[in-house]
Amino acid sequence: MTTETSTSTPPWGLLSSASLVVWDFDGPVCDLFAGNAASAIAERLCALVGADACATAGITGERDPLEVLRRVDATHQCHAPDVIRAVRKRLDEEETEAAETATPTPGAREAMVRLRRGGARMAIVSNNCEAAVRAYLDRHELSGFFTAGLVGRPEDPSLMKPHPDGLLRVLRASRTRAADAVMIGDSRADARAARVAGVHFVGVHADPGRWQDTEPGDVVHAVPDIEALLPDFVASQGV
Repeated sequence: MTTETSTSTPPWGLLSSASLVVWDFDGPVCDLFAGNAASAIAERLCALVGADACATAGITGERDPLEVLRRVDATHQCHAPDVIRAVRKRLDEEETEAAETATPTPGAREAMVRLRRGGARMAIVSNNCEAAVRAYLDRHELSGFFTAGLVGRPEDPSLMKPHPDGLLRVLRASRTRAADAVMIGDSRADARAARVAGVHFVGVHADPGRWQDTEPGDVVHAVPDIEALLPDFVASQGV
């Protein structure tokens, strides 16, 4: 992994020159689980699956609901499709409910305003379900920013990030070259998806160590939070 710090390619410079900016949802746009803890959702999903199935999938005590879905799908798709469908449905419901109490990420709306003012189109690619993303965007009057596409969790969990499927779908639908796009994300899975898709990546996380275990060849233009982008981004646009 390379963490890019060169002044020739600062994060705000990438964003200012991009024709398409793709946002991850939970983290960069909002804290989806601010009022409905992800660990509690994972616990309820594991209870739905049952202790034996959890042990088989290696998810006993797992605190990430997306990882519960991913591993249940990987271990039970051949012999227990009903279990997988039940987990997917419950997770969709839990995330959509969580969207009602999700809190905005500081600086995100202002960054969206600046990006749109600069001429960039925006999209969202998320491992969360589309219904939850749309519910949050509608609730906070943000839907109008994301005219280039919204890709939520795919039917096949193996296509969730770090798989580049969602990014590639947005690039095709918006007729954008990968070199002209930037993704804003907060996870190693986001960074890997961006690299494989050929998209620049701005990593947003308070802990710079978050990027230490990304895959070889990943280039992360790292900032501690969205608000850190704003002063230089505003200056770059001359506003």
